[in-house]
Amino acid sequence: MPTEVENALELRLALKKFMPDLGKETQNEMANALRPVVARARGFIPADAQLLSGWVKETASIDTSNYRAFPTFNSSDAKRGLGYRVTPSKPNKSGYVSLARVQQTNAGGAIYETAGRLNRDGRTQGTSKDSSKSLNPNAGKQFIDNLNGTGKLVNARPKGMVGSPSRKQTGRAMYRAWAEDNGVANAAVIKAIENAKVKFEEKMAA
Repeated sequence: MPTEVENALELRLALKKFMPDLGKETQNEMANALRPVVARARGFIPADAQLLSGWVKETASIDTSNYRAFPTFNSSDAKRGLGYRVTPSKPNKSGYVSLARVQQTNAGGAIYETAGRLNRDGRTQGTSKDSSKSLNPNAGKQFIDNLNGTGKLVNARPKGMVGSPSRKQTGRAMYRAWAEDNGVANAAVIKAIENAKVKFEEKMAA
């Protein structure tokens, strides 16, 4: 899913400083490429009634919603949390910066997206911080089974790519939408950056 473009950040900074109009044009082109993926992903978010009632915001009790660490789910909030960015992100631990990305900013939506990709039957009971604290020993499996009933985990790795797929590229809505897009949005974003580079160099040379 991630694609590295050499000197892309330097180009964006140069556009912002010397050719802001071209910079905005490039951002609009990237946004147009990502917008359909976001719309498709929002369509994969389930209705509240499809999920376990104890997890849904409207039906969770005051005690559980106020004091449990596990975020509740609301379909509308999860859909609003899905969006895109076409401005540079902060560098990650490896120093990489994202220039364009689809993201889920809602906690409940993020859990729906990724729950089960590490532990297919959910967390087991135990004393560690990563263990389930539920009194129900089958809570994890029941939770994941319910989510899988609304949408299976799909790996967004492009078809034909060499190497082993990563769990980090797997999800039920955002990653599924990216997988079904099959590289179209990614190619359009790269093309927008490359076209901007050509136009920038031509204008600077004129």
